[in-house]
Amino acid sequence: MAMQLHAASPDSEYYVAKSPPPPPPFSPHQSPAPAAVKPKSPQVSQSQGGGQRAPVATATTPLTPSRDRARQAHNVGGGDQAQVLNGIVLVLRAGAALLSFVAMALVASCRHGDWMDFLRYQEYRYLLGVSVVAFVYSAAQALKNFGRMRRGDAHATFLDFAGDQAVAYLLVTASAAALPITIRMRSAVVNVFTDAIAASIVLGFLAFAALALSAMLSRHA
Repeated sequence: MAMQLHAASPDSEYYVAKSPPPPPPFSPHQSPAPAAVKPKSPQVSQSQGGGQRAPVATATTPLTPSRDRARQAHNVGGGDQAQVLNGIVLVLRAGAALLSFVAMALVASCRHGDWMDFLRYQEYRYLLGVSVVAFVYSAAQALKNFGRMRRGDAHATFLDFAGDQAVAYLLVTASAAALPITIRMRSAVVNVFTDAIAASIVLGFLAFAALALSAMLSRHA
C-alpha cells in the first residue's frame, strides 16, 4: 500500500511529465539535414550591403607598372631628343651671329678712300645692312633658345622657323649680289680691300648655311 501511494504521489507525476520524450523512429523517407551555407566573402557582402557595385576595369584604369615605366621612358626619350636638337640649334644660331658680326666688321672697315670705300658700291652697302640684321637676329634667337633650354621648354615656335628662313634668304641674296663685282675687282687687283670684301662674302654664305640648317632642325624640335 505504501508503494502504491508513493507511485501515485504528485511528485512522481511531475517527474514523469518532465522526462524527455523518446526519439522518433527512423524513417527511410526522412528529409536530409540542410547543408551548411558557405559564408560569403567580405568584399561581396560589403558590395551588396552598401549598394555599390564591384569595380570594373575601364579605359581609365591605371596602367600596370611595366606599361607605366615604358611610357615614362618614351616621354623621357622624346624630351632628351628635343633637348639635343635645341642644343644644336643654339650652336648654329650662335655661330651665325658670330659669322655675321665678323662679316659686318670686315665690310665696315673698308674705308680706304677713293674706289676702296664700300659706300661707293650699292652691293656692299646691302651686304653690310644684311650682316647687321643677321647678327642682331641670330644673337637674340640664341639667347632666347638658351633661356628656353634652362626652363626645360623644348618646343620651338613657327616664328623661329620662319625667322631663320627669312634671314637666311637675306644673307644668301646679299652675298650673291656682292660676289660678281668682287670677282671683277680681284681679277684686276688684290689688296686689303678686296680681301676683306671676299672674306665677308664667304662668311655671309656660311651664316646662311647655319641659319638654313637651324630652320630645318627647329621645325622638328
